[in-house]
Amino acid sequence: NNEKINTNQNLIEFNNATYVIEFIKDNTINNIDGYCYLFNQQNLDFDSLKNILHNLYEDVQIYKYKNYLLLVSDDILDINNSTPTIIESETYSKTHIIYLEKINNIDNLNFKINIINELIDIIINDNDTNKFITLNDLIIYKITSIISNNQQISSLIKFDIIKNMDKSLLSTGINFIENDLNISKTSNILFLHRNTLIYRLEKIKEYLNLDLKNFKDAFIFYLSVKSFLNFMNNYNS
Repeated sequence: NNEKINTNQNLIEFNNATYVIEFIKDNTINNIDGYCYLFNQQNLDFDSLKNILHNLYEDVQIYKYKNYLLLVSDDILDINNSTPTIIESETYSKTHIIYLEKINNIDNLNFKINIINELIDIIINDNDTNKFITLNDLIIYKITSIISNNQQISSLIKFDIIKNMDKSLLSTGINFIENDLNISKTSNILFLHRNTLIYRLEKIKEYLNLDLKNFKDAFIFYLSVKSFLNFMNNYNS
């Protein structure tokens, strides 16, 4: 017949029959100017997630872009580490949100997304406690990725000692650093007695000669352990 087809449809002939096939394409973004949030789900249900976000936030633009959902707003939104949990309760799908800050051209958007594509497996495998990712987090992920893939740098890190340490020690050290080197705050979050936390920090110092109450030592420990965990995730995948 003479019916018109849409621009995202093609005619396919098979077994002497003609079929209309619809191709799902990324939303076209000609101009971009706003605060950008990238949503990642393993099996992205774009329409469902889009409806949820429109219910949560007003006056936002939402696109399906490079296998992600991209949300653009004129203002900084109240999106934080609790937001993925809210979305997961509705979609039953593990959700990570990467805050790209303000972007005013498509090249900058694509540049940041290319970096995220390199690191997305590391982000997903890192842990389940932080699913709201900032650009500062991306810097750390990028550095640990470089370290774990660079033999010269890796040879300077005590991976042989770290791999034999109790995982609870490593986790405690990471949490202590992520909670501002604050003993009271860390013990409350981990539900640990203060003395137990102090004991674990002393054990870390005994193993690695790193005093995590010292910023420089804490920095070395953080990068070393994160790089080791990244290496192990790559090795086991």
